[in-house]
Amino acid sequence: MVYWNEVAERRNSVFKDAFDEISKVLFPSYDYLPQRLKMIFLFMGVFPRDYDTPTSKIIIMLMAQGLLSWYKSGCTYLKELAYDYRLVLRILKSVDKNHFESQVAEFKSCWLHSSWRHVCREEASLNKFYHVLNKLTDAEEEVLKGQRGLCVENNILFGIKDFRDSVRLNCASFARSLLFYGPYHQYPIHIDVGFMLLREIDALTQRFYTFPTEILTLVQLKYLTLTCNGEVPSTISKLFNLRVLIIHPHMKIRRRGAPSYVPMEIWDMKELEHIEILGKSLVAPSHVVSLEKLTTLVGVNASICTILKLSQRIPNIKKLGIQIELTPYEDHKDFLSCFDFISTLETLGTLKLSITNPVIKKGNVFPVIDGALTLPCNLKKLHLSGMGFPWKYMDGIVCLPNLEALKLRSYTFQGSHWNIDDYRFPCLKFLLIEESDLVQWESRYKSFPELRNLSLKHCYKLKKIRIPSLFNHGITEIELEDCNPLALTWATQLQPGYGATLRVTSSSFFDEKPTTIKFERYGYGRPVFINRATKEANVVEEIANREEDDEVHYQ
Repeated sequence: MVYWNEVAERRNSVFKDAFDEISKVLFPSYDYLPQRLKMIFLFMGVFPRDYDTPTSKIIIMLMAQGLLSWYKSGCTYLKELAYDYRLVLRILKSVDKNHFESQVAEFKSCWLHSSWRHVCREEASLNKFYHVLNKLTDAEEEVLKGQRGLCVENNILFGIKDFRDSVRLNCASFARSLLFYGPYHQYPIHIDVGFMLLREIDALTQRFYTFPTEILTLVQLKYLTLTCNGEVPSTISKLFNLRVLIIHPHMKIRRRGAPSYVPMEIWDMKELEHIEILGKSLVAPSHVVSLEKLTTLVGVNASICTILKLSQRIPNIKKLGIQIELTPYEDHKDFLSCFDFISTLETLGTLKLSITNPVIKKGNVFPVIDGALTLPCNLKKLHLSGMGFPWKYMDGIVCLPNLEALKLRSYTFQGSHWNIDDYRFPCLKFLLIEESDLVQWESRYKSFPELRNLSLKHCYKLKKIRIPSLFNHGITEIELEDCNPLALTWATQLQPGYGATLRVTSSSFFDEKPTTIKFERYGYGRPVFINRATKEANVVEEIANREEDDEVHYQ
């Protein structure tokens, strides 16, 4: 029994011996790779088992190490490894699931099979590219000497003096990257062991009580991620080479009194390309200054006044995500003016705006006028939450020529009826409506011609849906969660076109025993029921056979 416990915990040599034998077979395939792909492939082995790594993160980290010059070239190389050499496992974005992989520009996430991960880690350690540390014996001098990267999969190791001493003596002066990929560790550790040349620190799984000031001496740092509830010091501007700054809180606790701010000095860090600081408020400087290279700004809180001042300060932004806290004295017209500013951001591709303290009131709080919402034409992804707009304001969204994904949460739009004219949403592929008082949703001819994923959650009042142009080709998926039973009736009566496939998943958590129905239909054939877990064994058949009934009854 002890033997099998050790095997289960991977403390027994049986796994390593097996992987070593497999590596002998797999290594020639790696050795055959073009030189431009070898280091990129080796780097992917740094991520732990069962870790779906966003493609953007892989590419940004490779750029920070100087292994890539351009983001697009990274997409091309990963696609080559995945599609041409079949070495990388991947997940497609929802909007790309119906495309051939050869036509997809970027995958949602990538990872390696465990056998290939072993090959990459062994080869990377031999070449002093990076070394993975799980236990104290992994820090022996002969393997640690001269390593340019450390991947720590047991964060508590830095709490052991012998380990710190070994790192200080053997590789601290050489290391370019320090990556913490072990289980989340909520107690701070000491990482100041004499690192001088670090370019990357990825420590989201390691908690710090306060911002570790020893990091501020690492002037070559380009990539920094931390978990810390403390204030970000104004001296962070010393990291003048920093390109990526990501700070998450240990716990999302809102303090009474003065909010926590992003330091004003952040506007002096001209190399910044990605800012993600959750839970802290952003303030625009009084003087005119801009971050020309900044392409991503997400997670921050901002007032309407700050948003209106951002126009000239982030001219090349591609992804913008802001939480807004409205004060009682702010006029709704001021909030609408935020969209006037946003419409001037010509490079913007992804926009996420949410009201952190939504107060949903009955009636029209906003004036029902044409052209109230203006958005940039290049927008591809739009996430809105908590606004309480009338559905009339959707007129500024339905005609966006490049919009592919739309998510509407927490009563973004209010009202019982949503009527859509002809030829609207020409490119939309993914639509989510969550928490809505919508009762009737009707669209006319040739609207939603590309829609492939429809998700409706907590739409308790939704009784009538009419979308004539849906489901004529390809694979379409519908997800219903805690919706009016009539929405499921509508979904089961849909008839996909020739060669098309319709998949429906309906979940309900109203009762003690959750109800889940999965339904699939091909072309003009009869439905195929994949799975069901309901109170009544025949409820799915009842629903499928109803033609004119107005309601589905669960008994």
